Amino acid sequence: MSIRIQKLEDALGIRLFERGPHEVTLTAEGRDLLPDFRAFVDVQDRMYERTQSSREFGSVRLGVAEGYEAALLPGLLKHMWQDHAAAELEIRCQPSWRLQQMIEARTLDLAVVTLPEEAPSAVTLCRTPLHWVAASRFELAPAVPVPIAWHPDTCFFRCVAAAAFKSQGVPHREVLCSADTRVVRAAVEAGTAVTVMAEGTVPETLRVISDPSILPPLGTAPIQLLERPGLQSEASGVVKRKLVDAYRES
Repeated sequence: MSIRIQKLEDALGIRLFERGPHEVTLTAEGRDLLPDFRAFVDVQDRMYERTQSSREFGSVRLGVAEGYEAALLPGLLKHMWQDHAAAELEIRCQPSWRLQQMIEARTLDLAVVTLPEEAPSAVTLCRTPLHWVAASRFELAPAVPVPIAWHPDTCFFRCVAAAAFKSQGVPHREVLCSADTRVVRAAVEAGTAVTVMAEGTVPETLRVISDPSILPPLGTAPIQLLERPGLQSEASGVVKRKLVDAYRES
């Protein structure tokens, strides 16, 4: 990919990216051309869909935020396999911020996410309660800062937890920060910290804890459906309707 980007920059005679030691960002020229590149990808996708007309139903690339897959995917997959066997499904489970990037990059068709800022073009599927969770043997100490394991600043759950701590003046300390949900969960299961999870996603190895004297209320999280701009396959339309119906029925 780096070689292909370099060839594109050489062909255009400009630099599209600033490459730092830890991240890659768009240059001013790259930001200026981004809408054109996105439009080109949309045209390419439409051409691909036309050439695949021999397929009866089409394909869909679905992203599901980590934690939501257990409650969402079994019913969706059963419906698709029973009623739409011709559909081709590709499913990714990633953090919400990463799925949003993939939608913007046109590498996903649909994504079920929870973001720090609600996307105006997204469909809000529901608002689900948030809970503090910990290992069964974990005990909170009133005079000790709450130990917490969470994701980076791009995580909605972290933003909510940090705001709750601040609003109630609750002292806390970061035990672990990781973009990998499995790592955060392992830290909590080890009994070293609490974290935040949405209702319906708490595994059997953890428990919801409620101690108003220490832990402030968290409220709810919006679960949204993002959709890639441009032409979508028939399969994408079916999956979108099924996702909306699933949350309306729950």
